[in-house]
Amino acid sequence: MKKKLLSLILTVVMAGVLAGCAEKAPAGAQSQTTGNGEMETGKMESAGDFSAAQNPDEWPTITVQVPVLSEMADEQMVEDALNEYLVSINAGVKADMVQMTLGDLSTQLTLMLSDNQQPLDLFCWRFYSTLDGCVKNEQCIPLDSYFDVYPDLWEMYPEIVLKTQQISGVQYAVPSVDSYATYDVYALRKDVAEDLGIADRDGERITLDEMTQIMKDAKAAHPEYAYMINTNNEAVIGIDSLGNSNWLGVLMNRGVDTKEIVNLYETEEWREFCQRMKAWKDAGLMMDDPLNNEMTISQYNNGVSAGCYLGGYSPDYIKALIAYSPYEPIEFQLTDMVGTSASVLGGWMISTVCKEPDAAMKMLYLMSTDEKVARYFILGIEGVHYNVDEKGIARRPEGVTQNNSTWNQDCPWFYPNQCLSIPLETEMTTYYTDMLDAPNHAKFSQAMGFVFDSAPVYDQMAACTTVVAEYRDALLYGLVDVDTYLEKFNEELKAAGIDEIIAEEQKQFDAWLVVQ
Repeated sequence: MKKKLLSLILTVVMAGVLAGCAEKAPAGAQSQTTGNGEMETGKMESAGDFSAAQNPDEWPTITVQVPVLSEMADEQMVEDALNEYLVSINAGVKADMVQMTLGDLSTQLTLMLSDNQQPLDLFCWRFYSTLDGCVKNEQCIPLDSYFDVYPDLWEMYPEIVLKTQQISGVQYAVPSVDSYATYDVYALRKDVAEDLGIADRDGERITLDEMTQIMKDAKAAHPEYAYMINTNNEAVIGIDSLGNSNWLGVLMNRGVDTKEIVNLYETEEWREFCQRMKAWKDAGLMMDDPLNNEMTISQYNNGVSAGCYLGGYSPDYIKALIAYSPYEPIEFQLTDMVGTSASVLGGWMISTVCKEPDAAMKMLYLMSTDEKVARYFILGIEGVHYNVDEKGIARRPEGVTQNNSTWNQDCPWFYPNQCLSIPLETEMTTYYTDMLDAPNHAKFSQAMGFVFDSAPVYDQMAACTTVVAEYRDALLYGLVDVDTYLEKFNEELKAAGIDEIIAEEQKQFDAWLVVQ
């Protein structure tokens, strides 16, 4: 509720003051609620002793995280409509939507996941932490006891995807439904591509050498633009980072058909990549002052760069993602569609401070499998916050935009099952059906689901992280002489203990593979 959000904000402020003083595609496209929500006795059964009273006023209310960019005025309206629906299907639980701004998730979630008085029951680790981090911090409970209670929920997911939300074989989260695999493209502004006479090559697969030539030709025609923003791209470099953004031990080929963890920074592939980045910088293709500029898609949208990397599961999906931009892109595919653990972008958990975990699991089940429940969270109320056109596309009411909408509709991917919704403000009618089909056409890393426990090499990880922070970006953006700088980089990584890290990773990975 709004009052709860305001109370939370005040709590955050006070806390700051005090601190300063002291293998099948998921089948989630159809509702599966019918028959699951009712019993002849008027009560519901779940794991443990959960049962709901016949009187809905006595049902447990589950607090659920709702992502927002700013406070949404219609929270109470949507919450009331959702709960009215839950009563109509005799769900046995009600929802209390708790708005949380994406820009301050860390503070808000940390507070509520330790609050026994006003606990947050259901939350997603995306943008906040990692599966491993939430488990180590004892912020979530195991979900294995619900396998037999909600078998259709778990059957929605490829087994390889479920494993990404497990630690030591224990299920701690329900994965957010997505494509679970992506490929990357080089996106060039269509008007620039038309000037070069290559706009008809939209969707063509090219090599990095061909991409380099396209950027050089574009620079000659339009020297006022940069043609690359962020070069920190694991898919293009061709690695599975095993969840470590510093790349301290990786699988090459994005983990496909390989089980050897290597030091990327001493490979010939890395040296060649850095040399390419240096060549791009010398040719004027890169953004100016990359270490101090915002290296995000905004530089494409505001006209500073006429090219950038984009990723997705289909050409139409990628175009839909950037449809808001003033610059339509031409796409050149660079990589295969591959899934790694990093491709599973979120997982929903029951908090350890939850007082009604069985009821919370019922709510999570409904959010994942009931079309109407999912759409209340994702789109709001039909006829109020959106209408459905003849193509089955959700359209905002006349005069309503992303900026003045009273319900956040721009984070479908945050929720447990976005594919229960319908596409919003796009012409891509297959937005979600293609997403569900994507895993059937993807390759997957051998390490999908592997989680490295860095505790045995904590000191080495800390030391190597410091070294990477000093050297890597300069190499990624072509700012230094590659041979000289890379030699120093590797010397310091060796001294900091990267070999011990990789040995420990390989040891744990080998042991994990044995039990798969």
